[in-house]
Amino acid sequence: MPTGKTPAPGPLSRHIATTLIAEIRERGFRQVEIAARAGMSPSQLSRVLSARKVFTIDQLDAVCRALGVPLAQVITDAVQATESEGSATVTDIRVRSSRDNGRAVAKEPEGDRGGDDGDG
Repeated sequence: MPTGKTPAPGPLSRHIATTLIAEIRERGFRQVEIAARAGMSPSQLSRVLSARKVFTIDQLDAVCRALGVPLAQVITDAVQATESEGSATVTDIRVRSSRDNGRAVAKEPEGDRGGDDGDG
């Protein structure tokens, strides 16, 4: 059940922020430029890059597009970094397009009925 509290950034968020900061510097951009390209305010971008707030998936996608960096690669690198530290585990989740609106939908691995069916 939602608590109404904003989640605190964890190790995965911090690794994603570190990766994006490095990409911004490597490409010679300023955060204000990337924020404008991504449709975010500079303060929003600053908060997520300093790991004070969690990226929404849409914000992360917009920043990756603004930088020309593949979203999947940023996430994969961050997952590998957190797993090597032993601080996170990510299960195999396949992404498919929703038939209704073309948006991506995460689907749990076969046999995992999740918590919504009363099994836990």
